[in-house]
Amino acid sequence: MTATDQFGLQGAVAQSGTVPPVAECDVTDFSLLEKFREQRSKWISWYSFRKDDPNNIEGQIISMIFLDLSYRTLASGRGDFSKGPDIAARSGVLAHILDQGYVAIQVLAIRRLLDKRKDVLSLRRLFDDIRANSGLITRENFVAYDGSPYDPNDWQLLPKDPMIQIWGIDAPGLHRFVRSSERNKVFDKLSGTDQANRNRKDTITTDVFDKLLSWLDCQEAKNLVTLSHKFFAHASDLPSREGATYTGVLLKDIEAIQRAIVSVERAITDDILFMGIARDVVAMEPLGFLKGLDRVYVPTETISEMDAHWERLRKDRDSWRNAYEAELYK
Repeated sequence: MTATDQFGLQGAVAQSGTVPPVAECDVTDFSLLEKFREQRSKWISWYSFRKDDPNNIEGQIISMIFLDLSYRTLASGRGDFSKGPDIAARSGVLAHILDQGYVAIQVLAIRRLLDKRKDVLSLRRLFDDIRANSGLITRENFVAYDGSPYDPNDWQLLPKDPMIQIWGIDAPGLHRFVRSSERNKVFDKLSGTDQANRNRKDTITTDVFDKLLSWLDCQEAKNLVTLSHKFFAHASDLPSREGATYTGVLLKDIEAIQRAIVSVERAITDDILFMGIARDVVAMEPLGFLKGLDRVYVPTETISEMDAHWERLRKDRDSWRNAYEAELYK
């Protein structure tokens, strides 16, 4: 009898990726497992990248990081103004537009991900909801929710098989026991429990959640949110600023906040939800996405045409100062 035969259909479906009925899972509280499954599916649906939902959390983080690296790469091309040829990358208006656009994009992206409201898809809302329902994340639910065996050592109870005698838990067909072992090891860290004292009812320690919250509430994030509320997203008046002053946004602060966001994201997806999906922080850049930057921005003769275009736009906008009269007093 093979290992799969010994453990029947449950072992087979656990390997195939199909989640078996709750009653077939190796847990003691089926009702709690049912609630855990529902919550876990919801949390993953909020997070996972989907083309039909532009607000998914994973997509927000991918975009934030990719646009940040793109800006830093483009800005690095300006180089030292005292060296080399005069290049379009050093144009004052071009640099200003790039800088202002970068700040706006990053401030908005970070604010979205740290939004605490309950009607948005944000990393902060995901964290808060997981913490509020952390009682559902018991060790047995974490390990065995999908039909995996709770105790990874149960492979030793299988009938003697040559492959098992040779390879032990690494024998073909015993992947579910390896999966159980890895999940138990991760939950040891989450629960602050060692292997000798494992219990089916272990839960994630408050220290883990407190540490993750401290990352999301880092001083750099607090400063940026304040700047956003008072100066970027809203033009607050002097009394409502409560002493806040405009200090600008530093690249190192943006990086610190992004690092905190990614750290919390990975702690949630790789450990707390144990999604088991390997992926890089930075999305793969499009092939040759810097191609063409070595070309002249515009031909010399086009500069005069652009000056003329600016002048036409200026005259049109300046005409607005008196245009209201014809409509207001007719």
